[in-house]
Amino acid sequence: MKKIQRPQLTNAVRLSAREMNSLHFSPKHTVLTPALLEKMAGGRTDADKGA
Repeated sequence: MKKIQRPQLTNAVRLSAREMNSLHFSPKHTVLTPALLEKMAGGRTDADKGA
């Protein structure tokens, strides 16, 4: 079984139910990956470092 490591999110905050309901994502159904979560949280991924 493949093990996925948790991203190190230093600036993550917990959201209330009301705050979560106010979030709107693209209707394209983007799959949330640890790298994407880190990027959304303001962190830099390995792919970003090369650019």
